[in-house]
Amino acid sequence: MARTGPIGRAERLLRRAATLALACAAATAAAPPVPVAGPDGPGGPAGRAVPGPAAAPGWHAVRPAPAARNQELRSVAALGPDAVWAVGYEESQAAGAPLVERYDGRVWRRLRVPGHRGAGSLEAVLPFGPGDVWTVGSRSDPAAGEDRGLALHWDGRAWREVPLGPEPADRSVHPLALAAGGPHDLWAVGATAQDRTTAPRPLALHWDGSAWRTVPTPGTEGDALLLGAAADRAGGLWAVGVAYDPDGTGRPLTEHWDGRSWRIVDAPGEDGLSTTLESVAVLAPDDAWAVGSATDEDGPARPYLLHWDGRGWQPADPPAEAEGQLHAVAAAPDGTLWAAGEQPGAAVPAFTLRYRDGAWTYHPADPAAAGASFFSVAPVPGGGALWAVGSTQPQLQDAWHPVVESYTP
Repeated sequence: MARTGPIGRAERLLRRAATLALACAAATAAAPPVPVAGPDGPGGPAGRAVPGPAAAPGWHAVRPAPAARNQELRSVAALGPDAVWAVGYEESQAAGAPLVERYDGRVWRRLRVPGHRGAGSLEAVLPFGPGDVWTVGSRSDPAAGEDRGLALHWDGRAWREVPLGPEPADRSVHPLALAAGGPHDLWAVGATAQDRTTAPRPLALHWDGSAWRTVPTPGTEGDALLLGAAADRAGGLWAVGVAYDPDGTGRPLTEHWDGRSWRIVDAPGEDGLSTTLESVAVLAPDDAWAVGSATDEDGPARPYLLHWDGRGWQPADPPAEAEGQLHAVAAAPDGTLWAAGEQPGAAVPAFTLRYRDGAWTYHPADPAAAGASFFSVAPVPGGGALWAVGSTQPQLQDAWHPVVESYTP
């Protein structure tokens, strides 16, 4: 089945899974920088520089130190100004491995991630406290020719792999997003697939404080993935993604968990265009936003926004200057929303949108961050600061590095 439109997050994920499997088998700052240490000391593999306290308002790139391997950051989350987490992966011709970095208010520091099996990647992170952090992704199982789900928990001292429960022997498992009502009510959503990349189907996993279990989702009558999730602030959960028609055209997929079961909730797409939702954020039970992109077979992608008013999903117009794909949306404590994405082909693809006072506005990334794309954005509680992460990989460079930017209000 040929899918229309440019390669998005879902396709990149599945293609990367195959690349990691083959590899495993084969074997600028706008203000004065503050030095950042890696696991091997200052200037180590994860050494970075962050904008100093005098940074002007706007987005500011964190300078990546030269990396021995290609690296990408997929998700970021913040507990506060001195507790920010980012996860992703690194790869080379010999192997691929999960990547975790933590910001302590002064420096970004890479954490070693022992205790897991096989090459793999991390797609989402969700912290509840300094000693209670979850991250999920997938790892390679070369013997089976599939990928297995990977869940890791940080207890304040070390990472520990937590089994996700029984998995189908003939399908890969890809958790892609995390959402929670509390530490004992955690959800991971994503997809399963045959031979790592084909015939994807929605996946929902639930943690009840003692074990992970798979929760059935409604049938989609074809290929489909869940790419984002958020608690609905009423004891339930929203999950969003894409379902494909037989001709490969994508249409928005929104599912809701009411505490007992999942159900599909109708959501409109763009007429004549392939539409994907990648992330969702909730301000109130009757005020939620989902973001993604819409495109035809040959044209460029454009941001796609849906609003939930308690009765149904309604499309909303993005700012006129916004083009490309939206990969993430997050709600700040003051009710402001931030969305992040990329405009393929631009000198600086990364951009953000802010929703405040009933309108979306466009906010470009640091102009010095050539090739940067954003995959995730996280408001920092208190003060209005933000972090965004991604990579230069979507520009198909021979080598790519992680992107980290901070926003000064």
